[in-house]
Amino acid sequence: MSRWDKGVDYETMYLRIARHMKSPAAQRRPPGLGKKKRRFPLACYDAILLIQLKNASRVSEAVRAFREYLVTKRTELEVQVSKKRRKELRKMVIPQEVVEMDCNICLDLLDVSEQRIIDNVKHYSRKQYDVNTHSLRYSRITHLLKLGVDSAVIAKITRHSNVNFIRTYTQEKLADEILRNVD
Repeated sequence: MSRWDKGVDYETMYLRIARHMKSPAAQRRPPGLGKKKRRFPLACYDAILLIQLKNASRVSEAVRAFREYLVTKRTELEVQVSKKRRKELRKMVIPQEVVEMDCNICLDLLDVSEQRIIDNVKHYSRKQYDVNTHSLRYSRITHLLKLGVDSAVIAKITRHSNVNFIRTYTQEKLADEILRNVD
């Protein structure tokens, strides 16, 4: 198991999250804890996780993309990249499952701080799917590598500033695969 993606399979996780997001239980608002401790339908968190997974983004970038989607309904947007000293934007694509969802149930997310949503999504991901959000980012990168996408292109997609980081990851994944298949 790679230390990068924690063994999370992109396709399996994508289907799992999409299926849960569409479930009636995920669409309902959990019982409230008073006005200050508002709770959101789990489908809202699933939508953010699907955005993160599809775009191989950081969870903060997925939150920004979802919030912008709620306002503009644009399925391709640019959001500010996290962990950059200078302002840099990256393209994000909203998955079809999110577009088909009734996003009106998530409009209250616009009134909550970005950091609170990030913290909630991270907690939800660990509790519901037993994965940390960053392993979702790397499961997509692994998936792209298996499809034969060049590491320099993956670095551009994910906005890694150093292509050597992706090359090291690529080499580690390839070495693991060769080791598994050596007779």
